[in-house]
Amino acid sequence: MTAITVYSDKTTKDIKGFEIKGHAGFAKSGEDIVCAAISILAINTQNAIEQFCEDSFKQDDDEKSGLMKFWINGQPSHDAQVLLKAAKLGFVGIAKDYDKYVTLKFKEV
Repeated sequence: MTAITVYSDKTTKDIKGFEIKGHAGFAKSGEDIVCAAISILAINTQNAIEQFCEDSFKQDDDEKSGLMKFWINGQPSHDAQVLLKAAKLGFVGIAKDYDKYVTLKFKEV
């Protein structure tokens, strides 16, 4: 199962980042459309923020364990916030459609 946590700022409610752990187990490795969807969404969000925004961020990943962390340093820019909200929307949709393979939680930090 894949566990996704979306982090938001307690005060501003802005999304600060996300953490993804584990493999969905929908299909065997290399054929798992759920893992692929989550990975593409997360990686595209990170790449878009890096390409189109000036925000400083931290990222960490480990393909073998299925760990992916992404975190905006400081206050997210408007554009980064829009991209993170879009990622959240995608995570919600995937978790809803594949609830046996994905858990999604929201945490204020």
